[in-house]
Amino acid sequence: MNSLAAAIIAVLAALGTLFAHHRSVAALSEENKAIIAQGRAVDSYNAYEAKEIRFTIYQALIAGGVVRDGSALVRIKRVADDERRSSPAMLAESEALDQQVKDSEAHGETLMRSYETLQLATTFFEIAIVFVSIATLAQVRYFLPTGLVLSGIGLIFLATGLLQAR
Repeated sequence: MNSLAAAIIAVLAALGTLFAHHRSVAALSEENKAIIAQGRAVDSYNAYEAKEIRFTIYQALIAGGVVRDGSALVRIKRVADDERRSSPAMLAESEALDQQVKDSEAHGETLMRSYETLQLATTFFEIAIVFVSIATLAQVRYFLPTGLVLSGIGLIFLATGLLQAR
């Protein structure tokens, strides 16, 4: 009985470790996605601002009467209009990427909490293995129930950790 209990708890500890490491990698991956999306959001917002600045400069040139040639004035007005028309799309892209950053960060935090919970479950399993092993080696009866209770607590944390990232 003791040997079987120790073997089952050892398998649970190994599964807990496997799941915990998987959550750790997933959390890091999600954080990397957030960093990349943040860079893209900044680039997109900078492009939006550049378009707005160019539009303002073109408008100032037109309003100030700096450009006197009719064909050049038409071309500047057309370019200014193009800048103005395309800038909202850049702003929308930047805002969408910013939301993606927030979502990735939130999911990464959830995965990290799951990782920590799974690590806690693994710790309970490892302590339970020690108690069951002592019960087997020293033939002390009360160590087996203690190990089983600790592995039960480990199972609760394992289930909680697995459900946290859903």
